[in-house]
Amino acid sequence: MDPVRSFVQHMRPIIIIDGAHLKGTFKGTMFLAVGMDANNQILPIAYGIGKTESGEEWIWFMSKLKECIGENPSLLIISDRAASIDLAIRTVFPLAYHCVCCRHLLMSLGLNGKAQNDMWWATCKAYTVNDFKHHLNILVKHRPDVLQTLNHIPPEKWTRAFAQCNRYNYMTSNSAESVNALSVQARKLPITKVLDFFTDVTQRWYFERRQAAEKNKNFLTPWAESKIFRRIRKCRSWTVAGINGSAFNVDDGKRRCVVDMQNHSCECRIWQLSGLPCCHAISASTFLKESDCSQWAVHWFRSEVHRATYAESVYPVPDLLNWEIPEDFSKIATPHMNKRQAGRPPENKRIPSKGEDSRSRECFRCHAIGHTRDRCRRPLSSEVGSSSRSIKQTNFVNSENFRQYIIENAMSTTQNSQKFEYNLKDF
Repeated sequence: MDPVRSFVQHMRPIIIIDGAHLKGTFKGTMFLAVGMDANNQILPIAYGIGKTESGEEWIWFMSKLKECIGENPSLLIISDRAASIDLAIRTVFPLAYHCVCCRHLLMSLGLNGKAQNDMWWATCKAYTVNDFKHHLNILVKHRPDVLQTLNHIPPEKWTRAFAQCNRYNYMTSNSAESVNALSVQARKLPITKVLDFFTDVTQRWYFERRQAAEKNKNFLTPWAESKIFRRIRKCRSWTVAGINGSAFNVDDGKRRCVVDMQNHSCECRIWQLSGLPCCHAISASTFLKESDCSQWAVHWFRSEVHRATYAESVYPVPDLLNWEIPEDFSKIATPHMNKRQAGRPPENKRIPSKGEDSRSRECFRCHAIGHTRDRCRRPLSSEVGSSSRSIKQTNFVNSENFRQYIIENAMSTTQNSQKFEYNLKDF
């Protein structure tokens, strides 16, 4: 429960969920929910095992997750466009804001090439409505067919400009898919070993990140510091004009934006949606002769919050020999998979042992390698005549029976030798 407490108390209210198939003896689906810490690192919050990615199974997993984290009206959930996930979120977390992964939507639209991909991401990541309309018009000019799909998806689910909740600049479900990629080999093991794998990973990450957080003496985490440092270098030549004690007009050479330092807002909306001060806010902070603009970042990115996230320790599951099993413990029945998994079933080929060589097939009639006696083309002794007569048969070699000529001359005895004649024009 350590990751759950870390999420509830010290992490941004954003959950990224995804599912992955198990490849072991008992097939099924692994459900996964991850969060992002103050240093923009992935932390698995919850994982579960179900039969399939159906609506019923997702509702079960989300219900168990809600029992742990409770209800949060500011909760943001990112996933793909699966109907089963959408049903589960609407049923279990009706107050949460559900947005879709823009990368999955990109693949659904069939956008190809770097130019079209850049147009798509510029449209999704636009902070203002005017910028969104500008980039969308450029995309539609090159691909008019995308509107047929986008018109059926509310823009607040896949854009920053119309987002009704703070997305903290997370537009995809890549974080959950990264953990699924990390567990690709573990998902081939028995289910208990899969759970042990996640316990070991969480234990190692807690230890390593706790040590790194204790060494950091800055006000913000290293990732947040690097983001602000790049913005400071970008806005060194911008001009600032004061409006009142807390409002300033900042000119970046392309547009003018009004910054409200008291309300932590800017007309570019980068400050509100990311949680870190934008270039306009940094320019206003410099205009006020402030030596450090890190104070304008939201508390989620502070080093003290990062240290508190990994303050607890994750202990491994004790060895099976040390388990205390009660006498009235009843064995769990083997799950009944009443529905085959989607996709092409794998080939049931035996996995060779370590150091095992593949065995070649040998014909017991002509002793050639590569076929068996049933498929051998060499005639039987009864077909070529009685061996007592010692009839010598003369065959002609051509391009079709040249392989047979080599085999028989290499393997045949003097008693069963045949005479071959050849003509070079046949080759």
